[in-house]
Amino acid sequence: MNNKVLLPFLITTLLVGGYPRVEIAQAEQPIQIAQSIWKPFSSPEGGFTVLMPGTPIQVQNTIDTQIGALNLNGFLVERPNEAVYIVGYVEFPGNILQSAGNSNEILEGFMQGVLNSSEDRLLNQQNINLTNYPGKDFKVQKSEGVTGRYRVYLVNQRLYFLAVETPKETYLQKSIQGFLDSFQLTNASAGTPRAPQEDLNAQLTQAVCSQNWSQAIKIIDRMIASSPNSGEVREQLINYRSRLQSFANSNAEIPREALADCASGNATSN
Repeated sequence: MNNKVLLPFLITTLLVGGYPRVEIAQAEQPIQIAQSIWKPFSSPEGGFTVLMPGTPIQVQNTIDTQIGALNLNGFLVERPNEAVYIVGYVEFPGNILQSAGNSNEILEGFMQGVLNSSEDRLLNQQNINLTNYPGKDFKVQKSEGVTGRYRVYLVNQRLYFLAVETPKETYLQKSIQGFLDSFQLTNASAGTPRAPQEDLNAQLTQAVCSQNWSQAIKIIDRMIASSPNSGEVREQLINYRSRLQSFANSNAEIPREALADCASGNATSN
């Protein structure tokens, strides 16, 4: 099963089978969400925090695929006759994300997984980021007047997603936007403990000298995530990441003597 088929299959399984669909109620006055119902929710295992309109229930789904069993973890709050709010993540083996080509393909795969019916219509989409991790924000018109708002982020080996489906999107725009904007990563994000900067530098040197560009990019992403939100160091890391990405895209083979700190043989190849 290739990645363009696998990713939509995984997302469809959770979004369609993992939580109740929103049904349109008979005409009535829109229910106004009181500010007091919004509560911070955190997942230590998932490494994130978010505001949710109530206490979420956990939804777990294990899917057997050709690459092994993948665990999807979701948390949802259903507001009857109003909306379903869900946040969750799936963790992929490293080889899947490397062979997928790039983050845009993975994020596009998620969106196509949501567009699981011929009646679904993509209203808009835009590329976004979360502390320099790539993401996508999009809106879908579902069947029977239900609108879906979705965000997805690729953070190292994890794909995080947020979704709201509602027949009352017009009345709930502020609530939906607040939910989506409240999502934040914690220090435990993506199942990868933060390493001391010295260790990351050593890992980066080894990855670059081995010309393992995908691994080098992951290490750079961790360094960017732990750097200040602005400043010369962060800018240098972002620029260096762009160079690494160009090497990865072209499968470049660089002479060892042209790579800083590699010519002397200080770093060992994998």
